[in-house]
Amino acid sequence: MAAFDRNATKFDDFLLAQLSEAERERLEPLFEPVDLPAKMVLCRIGKPIEYAVFPATAITSTLVEMPEGDSMEVGIMGSEGVVGLDLLYDARESSTKVVVQVAGVGSRVKAEDFTREIVGRTELYKILLRYSRAFTGMIAQSGACNATHVIEQRLARWLLMVHDRVHHDRFDLTHEYMALMLGVRRAGVSGAANHLRLCGAIDYTRGSVKIMDREALEACACGCYAIIRRLFDAT
Repeated sequence: MAAFDRNATKFDDFLLAQLSEAERERLEPLFEPVDLPAKMVLCRIGKPIEYAVFPATAITSTLVEMPEGDSMEVGIMGSEGVVGLDLLYDARESSTKVVVQVAGVGSRVKAEDFTREIVGRTELYKILLRYSRAFTGMIAQSGACNATHVIEQRLARWLLMVHDRVHHDRFDLTHEYMALMLGVRRAGVSGAANHLRLCGAIDYTRGSVKIMDREALEACACGCYAIIRRLFDAT
């Protein structure tokens, strides 16, 4: 995967931009623009998927629910992906919860139109399969990372993944939300964020994170970030 497009707009986001011009022109009437405000729920576990959503400037979090009632992030998605991947496997109900993490815009297509278009191993279907493989690998690597690496490394890896998918160096994220995403207590995130700030990698004020030094942030992260990035580079 080439560098993420930081100027993505409707049908110019990275995933859909891989389509041939003829295929894009054919599919475009099926899509409609959509605002994606923070905390908007796009999919619910066990509920029918109404739309396949292609983020352009928004970032989404894919969550699983624990038996105790807590939720934990297992993957993030930006303009390189599509929300509603279960439809790719002819499943009409979502196996995960997907919420908007960073507000933005995107495009959406009705689930019935989406499933009709991917029948018969179409161009779009093949592109989505490659993306799905990378997304599955990200879930697996992130799970291993969360189980083995210290929180400072995990937070750095996660912020790098968010930074890859946003269109600016500053984005809104609270400590509470980062704690939820990483499955740790708020105090742990506060300490890790302060460590990254002292390293000169980030600045953090009133629920807003700013990437100050990308190279410093990469140095603070574990090797899992590079592994995950290579997965997407290869699609």
